[in-house]
Amino acid sequence: MKIFVVDDEPNVRLTLKIALQKEGFEVVQCINGKDALDKLSDEKPDLIILDYNMPIMDGFSFLAAIRERKYIIPVIFLSDYADIETKIEGLNLGADDYLGKPFSTKELIARINVLLRRYNLTAYASHTTESKEKILECRNISLNLLSYTLKIDDKPVDITVTEFRLLQGFLENPNQVLSRDQLMDLAYPEDNYATDRSIDCHIKRLRKKIGNDFIETVYGAGYKLAV
Repeated sequence: MKIFVVDDEPNVRLTLKIALQKEGFEVVQCINGKDALDKLSDEKPDLIILDYNMPIMDGFSFLAAIRERKYIIPVIFLSDYADIETKIEGLNLGADDYLGKPFSTKELIARINVLLRRYNLTAYASHTTESKEKILECRNISLNLLSYTLKIDDKPVDITVTEFRLLQGFLENPNQVLSRDQLMDLAYPEDNYATDRSIDCHIKRLRKKIGNDFIETVYGAGYKLAV
């Protein structure tokens, strides 16, 4: 599997390249967001490790660009900035995970494997017999579990794996309050690193796509899909 390492620090790129190659990954090094964006036109990675603070094109600008271009690729943010605002901004832009510098390469590899399993399990589930031609609907929302697509008013809407899993959970449990713990189990069934703040960010992004009136906040309890 191929991983893009996007970081302007040569030592970080080299360290990650050695660690990832030992795990059997193919590594493509990119010196900034523009370099990575140019390389995406020729090859598609299975995952991107992305630094925040880089010259020419920073991590936030790169992430916004690939999400706007409909690239569905898992992204792990790396940053020297450990404040919660930076983390939330990255998640809101479409990052799947976040790790502050300095970091443990063992933890990073664990997070990579979890994220790849999450994407692969969802892709596999969409092709099982049980999921064939199964469509979940609510008002103008249509979620197809076979083609792994979302339509609003019969128009395709881009959706990430995490958002898909959350929306599937809501559609399968209409008008039922789901706690943050339950939502974490739905979105990250194999991930021990997920946090409830991450769920809040994914819910915010999901609301922007399907409409704010669908997912209600039940203060002190969680969220529910209002039918």
